[in-house]
Amino acid sequence: MNKSFYVKKRKELLNKLDKNGIIVLHSGTYFQDTNDEDFPFSVNRNFFYLTGINQANVILVITKSENENNEYLFLEENDPVMVKWIGEKLYPEEASKISGIKDVRFLNEFDSFIFSRLNPSRKFYDKLPNLYLDLERRFDLHYDTWPMKYSKEFRDKYPEINILNIYPTLISIRSKKEKEEVDKISESIETTKDALENVMSNIRGGLYEYQIETFFDSSIKWNGQKTHSFTTIAAAGKNATILHYTANNNIAKDGDLMLFDLGCNTDYYISDISRVYPLNGKFTKRQREIYEIVLNCNKKCIEWLHPGVTWEEYNDYANKLLIEGLKRIGKIKEDSELRKYYWHSIGHSIGLDTHDPSLATDGLQEGMLTTCEPGLYLEDEGIGVRIEDDILITKDGCINLSKDIIKEVDDIEAFMKKNNKYVK
Repeated sequence: MNKSFYVKKRKELLNKLDKNGIIVLHSGTYFQDTNDEDFPFSVNRNFFYLTGINQANVILVITKSENENNEYLFLEENDPVMVKWIGEKLYPEEASKISGIKDVRFLNEFDSFIFSRLNPSRKFYDKLPNLYLDLERRFDLHYDTWPMKYSKEFRDKYPEINILNIYPTLISIRSKKEKEEVDKISESIETTKDALENVMSNIRGGLYEYQIETFFDSSIKWNGQKTHSFTTIAAAGKNATILHYTANNNIAKDGDLMLFDLGCNTDYYISDISRVYPLNGKFTKRQREIYEIVLNCNKKCIEWLHPGVTWEEYNDYANKLLIEGLKRIGKIKEDSELRKYYWHSIGHSIGLDTHDPSLATDGLQEGMLTTCEPGLYLEDEGIGVRIEDDILITKDGCINLSKDIIKEVDDIEAFMKKNNKYVK
């Protein structure tokens, strides 16, 4: 992504704020995994969205006042000893080149800088009565973040300054994607397509689910050392009726269907795709019957999606299609019985996160990206089907960005017959 993207997004954020103040965003920290190792670092997405910086313990500060707006980055200074152990961190000129922020300082200056801006006794500054922090929350008593900790510390030091939550404003901007973002997601989708074709070319009964999963893993690594969007679901037979099955440690049996829910990311922009394949290359009559109900729902929802649709309307339309399909084959008699076989929503926003945050009241608008992922889970028959595509909402309708990842029964069977040497 070019630095002009981040410059544009920071300006967009400032234009949405009607009160002067200081915006402080933190990139995130490492978390301990074992005694001598941390979990891989995952940058705070809102920070990354405004800077393009992918490094721990970096702080973005933006001041909004009557006369001028200013931007600053604060990052850790390289320690010559640590450079020998783990490599170099960004130098100020590198961080400036990535983010488009000219004033880059070291982290040990951050506290004194904040003090100087809120206590302008030696130099004139406009009054900054508010502090904006990314106070994203979860329903978890133990959930704690750098902004939450800093807000407590700040309140003790500066009780006269209001603390405001900038999180809703940030996600309202993030919810509508620019062309550059759609291009990144499309690249992730293309990589996922190639990886799923590698899966179809090698899938077979008798392997463990985790062995089959490696056909996806090796392909995304080969195509740019990409990482997963989330923990891969590779579920064969009855395991596919467990919505978030991730054990992936059972033997895939010949004749079963295998459900994959997976994706990769390109500079944190993710793909989220679900496909179902027969382990022996051929759907049974019953498997095809259930699969076609889900596929019909998937395709009709995509045809129907357009700006102005609410999430409730989207879900209701999908439910209607699945109910009609199950009634047609005699699996249910009453609408309420759908919940025996389908209990999740039809989709969610995607972007820098697999479940990209969005404001539920906004509904679907031009520029938003959503998944379309109907499913049916018949535990009594050992059949689980979910078909998921990534959809861009446009001015007049939508575009299926993952349309080239095959999902028609005949196409799947033909591909496997041609490319999988284990299919007879």
